[in-house]
Amino acid sequence: MEALKAVSSEPIHLRSVLEQLLKDFGTPDIKIVTSIVDQWEEIVGVDLAAKISAVAVSGSDLIVRVDDPVWASQISWLENQLLEKITKLVGEEKITSIRVRTTPK
Repeated sequence: MEALKAVSSEPIHLRSVLEQLLKDFGTPDIKIVTSIVDQWEEIVGVDLAAKISAVAVSGSDLIVRVDDPVWASQISWLENQLLEKITKLVGEEKITSIRVRTTPK
């Protein structure tokens, strides 16, 4: 973790430390994550956004949450289309798959 290696009397911005930690874990830049979450409704559409939430990024996987297994199946059918839209938004090879977590209401 480069951000923590250098010993300095100067304060370190928390954001830069967090960004370095995310980078060390192979997670895309925080701007990529926030772009996806902020524009989720545009990516999936209003109807699906009401049922499916983008909640995290782990490595190159986008983690989405659904409350019904039926919606998990829907994501698997739409995964390629969604990945194309996400690639247009954040760039090539940042997000390469979508993992679904089902959490009942």
